[in-house]
Amino acid sequence: MIKFVKKKEMSLIRKYLFVLFTVLPFFSSTASVLSEFASKVCGMMSGDIVVTVPEGVTDIPDYAFADCSSLKEVTLPEGLKTIGDYAFLGCTGIEMIRLPDSVELLGEGAFRECSALRSLEVPQGVKKVPRYLCAWNENMVCVSLPEGLKDIGSHAFAYCAKLERVNIPQGVEHIGSNVWSMCGSLKEIEIPSSVTELESYAFSDCSSLTKAVLPANNHLLGEWLFIGCGLLREIVCESPEPPTFDCGSPVFDESEAALYRECRLKILPGKEPLYSAAPVWRRFFE
Repeated sequence: MIKFVKKKEMSLIRKYLFVLFTVLPFFSSTASVLSEFASKVCGMMSGDIVVTVPEGVTDIPDYAFADCSSLKEVTLPEGLKTIGDYAFLGCTGIEMIRLPDSVELLGEGAFRECSALRSLEVPQGVKKVPRYLCAWNENMVCVSLPEGLKDIGSHAFAYCAKLERVNIPQGVEHIGSNVWSMCGSLKEIEIPSSVTELESYAFSDCSSLTKAVLPANNHLLGEWLFIGCGLLREIVCESPEPPTFDCGSPVFDESEAALYRECRLKILPGKEPLYSAAPVWRRFFE
């Protein structure tokens, strides 16, 4: 249940918002000043904090609400364009937040370590998911990514231990390193054919992952993609030619060598001679 703040504290919130969005940006653009200002104001308040960002605000500054653990609910206005780097870092009380359709740019780590946040819908205008966007959000179970998205940055959803489903839209071209590392509840992943770059450790230590579908046009895969994925039982590789792993790394760690027998490699008809002779892939046929 949300506890509404006292009248005196609400007055302080209004003053804080006024200074944060209208005065402070003209005097300092440094993230450290904004972060210190926000944390001091949040620290002066008791109970759960409910904030409505004023209409007309187009940018949430870097570190605006960082480490404001009492922040329970935030309403963002239509017309908002940018949410800055680490704007809500460590806001451990936020359980949900709706991003307006007008948002076009999300900053690095904007919702990192928001441990109570359960879901996030990224607006249609966003073309890039930045690195560390929702990293270490241990209670996040669902993320909705928009059509038109091109890039998913490194560690964007790493350590989201309860994340069960990922829908990567067609059109994404680049997936950074460690994007879903340590997502222990993730069971299946399908990489769309639009992806041309899949970086290292993207699914490392996804301990519940059972199936992975790799795209046809990805000829170079990052190293150690599936290290620590001990339950992986099917890899579907749609490429007519065996992709090469960066640095010649194996699919699994040597301590997981038995997985080459337990995991089924599904390839296009007639391509077994190519795969059985290719480095790394041939281990599935031994």
